[in-house]
Amino acid sequence: MRIRANNPSPMTLTGTNTYVITSADDTSAVLIDPGPELAEHRENFLAQIGERKLSAIILTHQHADHSEMLGSVEAWAPDVPVYAVLEKFSRLSSPVADGDMIVFGTDTADMMEVVSTPGHTMDSISLIHDHVLYSGDTVLGEGTTIVTHPEGSLSDYLESLDRLIRFHGDGVFVSIEPAHGPTIESPAEVLAYYRSHRLERIDQVKAALAQGARTASAVCDIVYHDVDPSVRGAAEQIVRAQLNYLGALMPEDG
Repeated sequence: MRIRANNPSPMTLTGTNTYVITSADDTSAVLIDPGPELAEHRENFLAQIGERKLSAIILTHQHADHSEMLGSVEAWAPDVPVYAVLEKFSRLSSPVADGDMIVFGTDTADMMEVVSTPGHTMDSISLIHDHVLYSGDTVLGEGTTIVTHPEGSLSDYLESLDRLIRFHGDGVFVSIEPAHGPTIESPAEVLAYYRSHRLERIDQVKAALAQGARTASAVCDIVYHDVDPSVRGAAEQIVRAQLNYLGALMPEDG
């Protein structure tokens, strides 16, 4: 069950998707990305959980539009463990790592497999259950995602994409449920585009440097000249990640 928070923006698209996945016997559930601190959103996902036991909360990464609701978790889920890579978000559990299995029911199928997919942020994870990949912000339902700087890494992001491409080729998952946007029914096509798009942008940054651009802002003026002003800050973050990847980040760029 997908519950979309009412926090639309150029960065969150139509809003942040929170997911409720129920156990095989329909008596328990796991919550992925509780989202922003909005009372209506909390009421909506708790209504979807209903009388089921909430066995686990999983955070795909640190950004506030995914994690802010954890600030009030003592009030709405006081005894429920929170699974996250960063210790500051983990609760009643140890920080998770690649390959961990998070159990949320009694059936052998009631498990979420943690897949480390750093890049968007260093703590980004995806989750696999029943041949579905819950991708957080690593892959979006529309457009492409941002590689943040200094929280993320373009090198790690490219490796994460390659890993997901291999997993899909091996039949590990057949569809993707992203944290923003609709279901992705054609993962091979989308993942291949994501990878080619990132490599194309790297070439454009190289060309901008060859033209004499020497700061992230100057590179952004050339490579992302057509972006909406509302996402200019995000574009400059991506450029810094690209420059860092190329070993060309200037001290004034951070």
